[in-house]
Amino acid sequence: MTGGAVFPGVVLVGFMGSGKSSVGRELARRFGAPFVDVDERIERTAGTPIRDLFAREGEPSFREREKEALREVVSVKGCVVATGGGAFADEGNRALLRSYAPVVYLETGVETLLERLSGEAEPTAGDAVRPLLRGADRENVVRDLLSRRIPGYREADFTVRTDGHTVEEVAGQVAGWLERMEGRTG
Repeated sequence: MTGGAVFPGVVLVGFMGSGKSSVGRELARRFGAPFVDVDERIERTAGTPIRDLFAREGEPSFREREKEALREVVSVKGCVVATGGGAFADEGNRALLRSYAPVVYLETGVETLLERLSGEAEPTAGDAVRPLLRGADRENVVRDLLSRRIPGYREADFTVRTDGHTVEEVAGQVAGWLERMEGRTG
């Protein structure tokens, strides 16, 4: 940020595989800000991978854990926050996150998402397993979930298309927008 302004923080939303964690880490590095990956925080608190939480407790319980983690995250100002793919679909989460910091939607096409997520539904993929992709036809699952989540994602303050762009390019677009926004308000 310019002129000694305090970094306001930023929240990254988007579908699984859109690059929220990678872009978030790069933005945190650029701005010298703390980075928080909400899914990683949930795993640390629970002491188990998200795939195991889904298997043992189901999605509703996971979403409650997610709400609690988000409430904790917003208690610390000036962070770069990468949410889970479904977090911004919840109206209460959207309101909480939008009151915390500017929200950026990392928009990614289905073909790119499928390419990035290939192999991530099987247990052999380790901690990167995506529980909502297990079993059924992956393309239909991605299309269905994405279509249900897009209305929430579109409530973000800024959208960056990630298809065909590197992490650094996407982070640069977000950083540039944040700096232009700060120039208007700072």
